[in-house]
Amino acid sequence: MKLLPVACVIAVAGTTALDGFASGATQPLLGSLAAVARPARAGATPVALTLAARLELQCGQPGPGPIVVRLPAALRLGQAMPRAAVLVDGRSVESVRVSGHVVTLVPRRHAGVICDVIGPGTLTVLFTKSARLGNPVRPGSYPVSLTARGQGAAGKLAIS
Repeated sequence: MKLLPVACVIAVAGTTALDGFASGATQPLLGSLAAVARPARAGATPVALTLAARLELQCGQPGPGPIVVRLPAALRLGQAMPRAAVLVDGRSVESVRVSGHVVTLVPRRHAGVICDVIGPGTLTVLFTKSARLGNPVRPGSYPVSLTARGQGAAGKLAIS
């Protein structure tokens, strides 16, 4: 009996491990983070801030434990932030704690059974305008980082 090789493709959050290869596009590297403020002009307030981090996720879910976001020192924010002002993958969070420019989020637990597949995916954190963030007053590129499930992702926030 001759055995033939079998290809295994795992679907995570609507994409597969082979997406991008067929089209020639490349996926962002694990540990990378894209940060976008809207509006992106210097001194704007309030702004919405979206962070998209490429991490190893369990079935596309952030999993248990906190998500720690380190925002630029030049970004303006208050000492507290309402829970409703932050969404993780489109869902409200259990809690938000602000300490200086570090924001700790506890996402809502996934209800029901979750699979055991661990694979690359994108974790999206949205700070809505009700988070009352203010862009740095000077244009530039500012470091932003996120830690979740013992993994880190880093990137830059561009302010014009």
